[in-house]
Amino acid sequence: MKNPGYRNLKGWLVAQGISQNKVAFVLGTTPNYVNKKLNGTGPDFRLSEARKLHGTLGAPMAYFFEVDVPFSEQKEVSR
Repeated sequence: MKNPGYRNLKGWLVAQGISQNKVAFVLGTTPNYVNKKLNGTGPDFRLSEARKLHGTLGAPMAYFFEVDVPFSEQKEVSR
C-alpha cells in the first residue's frame, strides 16, 4: 500500500450512511475508483474532488489533508 488511505474519511462516510456509490456519483466516476482512493491504492483526492465532497456531502476538509507521521520518524523538539 502506497499510503494509509483515508481512514477517517471512510469512517465518516459510514457514520453518515453515505455509500461509495454516492461518492462516485457526486464525483462523476466509478465506485471502484473511489474505493482505490479511499484505501490508498489509487491516487489521492484532488482538491476539486475534496471541494465537491465537502460542498455536496459535508465531508470535513481536514480528512483530505491529514498526514500520519510514523512514530519512529517523529522527533522531539527541544527548546
